[in-house]
Amino acid sequence: MIVMGAVIALASANCERRSVTDPAITAAVKSKLAAPNENGPINVDVDTRGGVVTLTGAVETKAEKWRAERVAGNTEGVTRVINNITVEAEGGYEGEGAGMSASDLEILSKIKTRYVAEGIGAKVGVKDGVVTLNGAVDDVQTRSRAEYIARATSGVKEVDNLLKVRQ
Repeated sequence: MIVMGAVIALASANCERRSVTDPAITAAVKSKLAAPNENGPINVDVDTRGGVVTLTGAVETKAEKWRAERVAGNTEGVTRVINNITVEAEGGYEGEGAGMSASDLEILSKIKTRYVAEGIGAKVGVKDGVVTLNGAVDDVQTRSRAEYIARATSGVKEVDNLLKVRQ
């Protein structure tokens, strides 16, 4: 009787899982990835077909890539995740500290700390005191604020603001 109950519960869970539409899955995954948290939002493209979620885009670290996959995989209705996210290797995005000087690491740490505190989801690269900002933000004010924070950080020589404003 207990075994039969478990089988019925599993079967109904699978039926519920299949009843979630692809657009609903895509919306849920995007919402979870964009939600503010201690590591900041992840800005990647999400496509769903038949419950299979495909993630594409670029992130700063391998940790972000795998976090996006975990978030998608733990979303109701997702049957499989194809993770085509790339980890940036140019412009100082070689990961958390990989190949960066101590002064660049300090600059990166200060900027990221402020961005997390203010909910700014920009990607930050630092090379020889030159800060590169990439990604997308919600409005012009956030774009300006991100640049201001970077410029005001001790040790920064120049800021290349490549942030795009979402339409």
